[in-house]
Amino acid sequence: MSTENRLALHADLVGQIRRFIAGTILFNQKVADRVGLHLTDMQCVNLLDLLGPVTPGRLAECTGLTTGGVTVMLDRLEKAGIVKREPNPNDRRSVLDRVNPKKLRKINALYGGINKQLEAFFSEFPEAELRAVAHFFSRMNAIRRDGPLESE
Repeated sequence: MSTENRLALHADLVGQIRRFIAGTILFNQKVADRVGLHLTDMQCVNLLDLLGPVTPGRLAECTGLTTGGVTVMLDRLEKAGIVKREPNPNDRRSVLDRVNPKKLRKINALYGGINKQLEAFFSEFPEAELRAVAHFFSRMNAIRRDGPLESE
């Protein structure tokens, strides 16, 4: 592939990724609105589901939010019955935050239609291609997580 074609492909890929991210954020905003949450709170619920029980400090590391901001967010989620705080068995000075499974099922039900469409879409691809896409997203997530935020 020529350098020119490769650069054009890279530009197209970056554009498609940006559209995917924007579409995902907007879809998640609709879900958050439906359940009465802030978008950031919704993503916190998503991370708690993915990570399992974590300390507020660990959640702050994963989100890039301040510990104070995470505490305020967790207070809202606990008040809504979405998050449960439990003593940390490994450190009596801290707590672990976990998602209430009953509330999570209600939230996840809102993703039912899109998840069915994604499953049908995934079934169109051979395993090797799905593994390549999974690897791609794994690397993309690492870049986003570890990459520096440029200053102005």
